[in-house]
Amino acid sequence: MNNTVILSNGVKMPHLGLGTYPMKGEELTNAVLNAYHSGYRLIDTADNYYNEKDLGESLKVLYGKTAARREEMFLVSKVSDELYEPGTIGGGLNKGKFFWKSSPVMQCPDAVRQVVDMKINQSLHNLKTDYLDLYLMHWPYPDFFEEIWHEMERIYREGKVRAIGVCNCRERHFRKLGKSCSVFPMVNQFETSPINTKTSLIDYCSSHNVKVMVYSPLMSLRRKEMSDYQTYVSVLAEKYNRNAAQINLRFDVQRGLIPIPKSCHEERLKANMAIFDFSLTQEEMDRLYSFNVDFQTLPESKACPGL
Repeated sequence: MNNTVILSNGVKMPHLGLGTYPMKGEELTNAVLNAYHSGYRLIDTADNYYNEKDLGESLKVLYGKTAARREEMFLVSKVSDELYEPGTIGGGLNKGKFFWKSSPVMQCPDAVRQVVDMKINQSLHNLKTDYLDLYLMHWPYPDFFEEIWHEMERIYREGKVRAIGVCNCRERHFRKLGKSCSVFPMVNQFETSPINTKTSLIDYCSSHNVKVMVYSPLMSLRRKEMSDYQTYVSVLAEKYNRNAAQINLRFDVQRGLIPIPKSCHEERLKANMAIFDFSLTQEEMDRLYSFNVDFQTLPESKACPGL
């Protein structure tokens, strides 16, 4: 299997990437260096991971210490509301500062344009680049969903980003955008796994030429109570002389998905990348599908806007 996919506009995108949340500082720099040496070229972040600036510094180290060039990297970031910092009251929840009608920041007629411009320019500055390879709307913010997308179309046409997409969107969100957009989303990033296959959504994305990125692709392996699933993954790992993470990641790429596992450990990074030289049989894929129980590892709630 080719280790790249082609987006609807012809842009080539790596079939597997590095998730960076919540890494910062030296840990992030080491992760970027180890990932590059292990073959990674796609790196995923977001403005509200609060590590874009550290990632920019890490990339500066990468370009200085290796033969890496900006053109061979595939940088992904997201436009988001601000979050309360992890470890604080409300940690991880949206502050409601941006993209909510109740926010003082959003009261002027061109507020969405101003915020999106501010955020893309800040991301470019933090990441020390003049373009992003992919820019995503982090959530389908209900108060300004279509307006945000229209501004993303504009910055795409301006050349600040090579591709645009969304995160955490369902079929109804795409149908809504389809009524007014001039550029249909090229990517949808969300959580899926053998215990949460989201088959109908993935089929919808596939039929509309929307590639699917998978965040937290290995979280399902923590569900020790799902013993049958864990046992079967172990059986496959033994058969193919791989580990459980590699089996899950292989399941994703055989579905045509783009997983972005997070790790800073060199051996794990290498192992996660070593999934393109074997294939699961159709029977094995079907068996993995059979463990679906629609289990959302990262629970969606009222704090998840637009869902």
